Amino acid sequence: MSGAVVACSGLIWLIPGLNVLSAIAAIAGLILITARFGYSRALVSSSVGIIAAIFFGSLTMEQDFAILNAAAYLIMAIIPGIAMGVAARGFYSPARTIYYGMAPALLPILLCGLFYGEIQRSVPVILNQVKSDVVQTLDSYPILNKMVSQTYGADGEAREHFFEQVDKIVALSIKIAPGLFFAGFLTNVVLGLFIAGHFGSKVGLMLPRFRPFHTWRASDWWFLPTAAGLALIVFSRGDFWQFAGANILIVTANIYAATGFAVIVAFFRRFSVPLIFRLIFYIIIFLSMLAGLLALAILGLVDSRFNFRRETVEKEENR
Repeated sequence: MSGAVVACSGLIWLIPGLNVLSAIAAIAGLILITARFGYSRALVSSSVGIIAAIFFGSLTMEQDFAILNAAAYLIMAIIPGIAMGVAARGFYSPARTIYYGMAPALLPILLCGLFYGEIQRSVPVILNQVKSDVVQTLDSYPILNKMVSQTYGADGEAREHFFEQVDKIVALSIKIAPGLFFAGFLTNVVLGLFIAGHFGSKVGLMLPRFRPFHTWRASDWWFLPTAAGLALIVFSRGDFWQFAGANILIVTANIYAATGFAVIVAFFRRFSVPLIFRLIFYIIIFLSMLAGLLALAILGLVDSRFNFRRETVEKEENR
């Protein structure tokens, strides 16, 4: 069953929006296979997924891009899943298992640092391509063109202002891409291990299991990279170091946001808040996007120092 999941994940890896689900499914499946049968069986299952990704990718794109896409699938799903399966087979802790899974993420981050200059020089080329694609899209969809004209104006100067805003967004996205990638990679690894632990318990596998979510709390050590990221943004003068600090903060903010959300869940449990009010709160947090993420991150950061749930956890342990 797990082998079939890994093989199928190679097929949906090519579908935008579903490739994240593909990576999570592959990681979970390979953890189960490696923990139960060893890495040799996992290599066989993963090779089927890689071949499927290359074959179906070659049908929709050039061969070189299909191979690069399969290589990304290898780095983001196959290697982490097998590495975490090896750690789970050795009865490592959940944290250490996650470290094993995160190791492949260091390669893209390292390459971004080494080739930062070339990436910067390629930004104008990327922006011109994005501008060309946006113009083509606006010409193809009159409704979008009308919306842009109503917002920015129909004259040439207003339209140029619109493209300046697009350029700023794309340039910023490129500069913070490493932090977003690392945070997303960490999320996939954690979810993969969580799913593997859930299904592993049903077949008698002893896999690393997380503590209940409402008890999650960030380690005090996470304050060090957070402080370093802030220091780089405030005190450094070079563009490289400032965005390095921003990328660090993106990662730590997501970690603190998860633990801040755990604080909310813990108090919902403590006061037996009805499900409907919980759902309303979750929807508000989701719709608030960046503001909600920032609020949860601040809550998680403060909780790492003061531990707001100490009384809640103690009560549940004494039941």
